[in-house]
Amino acid sequence: MSLHEHMNLLEDLKRAAWARTSPVAGQMNSWEFRKDCLGNLVRYNDYGKRNSPFGWELDQIVPRSVGGTADPDNLQALHWKANAARSDNIPQGLLSRTNAVAKAA
Repeated sequence: MSLHEHMNLLEDLKRAAWARTSPVAGQMNSWEFRKDCLGNLVRYNDYGKRNSPFGWELDQIVPRSVGGTADPDNLQALHWKANAARSDNIPQGLLSRTNAVAKAA
């Protein structure tokens, strides 16, 4: 895969995850600032910027270590501090639902 193709794929994944974030009330440009699933304020242009208070990263909802995939449906935009703290810790309830879905497939 060429660098150009890789960058296009990354941008597609970022946009898919970003579309699942929540708009911020009163924000003129509803695409620039959003809230991640934990309510953290993130800014689209600050993707990958750990020195920004609004930086965010692509996070796998179900980590690969427990059977998650890199599929866009398994990705979410998450503030970098939350992503760093999260590691591979996922709630037990989610893990059991994920395993049930995997077995049904």
